[in-house]
Amino acid sequence: MNLIIYFSHEKDILRIVSRYKEDYQADLYEIEVSSSVNFLTKLTNQKVNVKRCNLNLKKYQNIILISPLWFNKVPGPVIRFLEQIVGNVNNIIYVLYNKNKEDREIEFDKMDKILNLRRDKSYFVSLDRKEIRVRVYQ
Repeated sequence: MNLIIYFSHEKDILRIVSRYKEDYQADLYEIEVSSSVNFLTKLTNQKVNVKRCNLNLKKYQNIILISPLWFNKVPGPVIRFLEQIVGNVNNIIYVLYNKNKEDREIEFDKMDKILNLRRDKSYFVSLDRKEIRVRVYQ
């Protein structure tokens, strides 16, 4: 069993989620914030509260985390979510989308450090009108 955990209702993120859902035949879980997110929240990358995940994450063979980057950083809500699931993940794959198309490899390491594990795979994705372009980073 595979699970996609994603953050953002952004059209581009939903397009990426759709592709990975098809590729992995995965269940979906959306990281939901408990308070509003505005431009200042994004700019300062504040850790806003997120709703607690009640899924048994250990039962999934692969967890694919799909997230945009906010000003080249993993969003605060995603960081808060990762802090909540420490110890409950066996295997994780990161998929990061950055409109600036600047690869920020350090963000993968930050997430690994929070989860206290080493990711299985990591990808940067970019979009054009017709396709999703994937760049592998290990």
